[in-house]
Amino acid sequence: MNTSQEKIHIVIPEGVAKNYIKGIKDVLGGTEKENSLEVTSGPVKLSLRYYSIEGVEFTYVEFNSKKPMIITRTPDNDPEFIHLNIMKEGSFTHTYKESDTKMGDEAGGNIFLYNGLFPVEGEFEANTNVKWIGFKFDRKKMGPIYDGLDRVHSELFDSDGGIAYRMDLSPENDKLISDIFAFDKLPYAKVPLISARALEIFTNVALHFKKEVDEDELSGLHIDDYKLIHTIRLKILNNLETAFTIEELSSEFGVSPTKLKKDFKHLIGSSIYQFYTQERMEEAYRRLKTGDYSVSEVGYDLGYSSLSKFSSMFKKVKGILPTEVTRAK
Repeated sequence: MNTSQEKIHIVIPEGVAKNYIKGIKDVLGGTEKENSLEVTSGPVKLSLRYYSIEGVEFTYVEFNSKKPMIITRTPDNDPEFIHLNIMKEGSFTHTYKESDTKMGDEAGGNIFLYNGLFPVEGEFEANTNVKWIGFKFDRKKMGPIYDGLDRVHSELFDSDGGIAYRMDLSPENDKLISDIFAFDKLPYAKVPLISARALEIFTNVALHFKKEVDEDELSGLHIDDYKLIHTIRLKILNNLETAFTIEELSSEFGVSPTKLKKDFKHLIGSSIYQFYTQERMEEAYRRLKTGDYSVSEVGYDLGYSSLSKFSSMFKKVKGILPTEVTRAK
């Protein structure tokens, strides 16, 4: 088994469900049957099923890992092939070029639609129940049952560059996904019931994405946007003593304040201010825990002119006063 610092690492060439089964089986083993994989021994318990519905492959997975698990998906380099992933339960840290964002469970959006032209890595925390469904399809080879949804996806992916969209799961689709996992327990006739729910979810999501784009409430992140946000994120992390304004960052990186705020929130899952404040307090906590710094040294080094303001923000973010960290040493 491949592990890194006690983490399970699975590498999957992005594409059809068979790729996922091979990648998982190579690391975890398991029993493969027609349209399914079951892993029942070892640190991971996993059940995966998939079906094809007129050109759209539908997959649903349920698993629990006793160890943190990293899944790396390498690009498929096919701009026509689209991937729709939905977290029903659980969460993971989504990484692109070392830039992290949370997905699922009140995180930064639990629906991820993209065209597989850039590498994506997700890390699942240990001892977390995960329920996930996915759709994979060539937007030019969708069957007539989809009645124009090929045009919706062609509009969303109107270039050959890497692009991704994120969105929250609606209560309606959350209920439909619950039905799918409930139907999976039926002794027979579950496939048509599951397929009907899958078709409804797929259609709902596509139409919602189109509505959001038409109303200018949602924009896709191109690979250049990922790189830009990653660069801005690193600038903030490397200069935690400096309080950047949106206007300063947008001017320096040649992006409008509106797009910067939207794209940062879209990818990182929080506003620039929230991210900066959280990371500032995390760095303060790390320094205080070493015992090598006083509260005043940490506060002033991180750019605070008032120790009372530093202590107040530390308490708000970490739940304790900085002096309580130093006393615990």
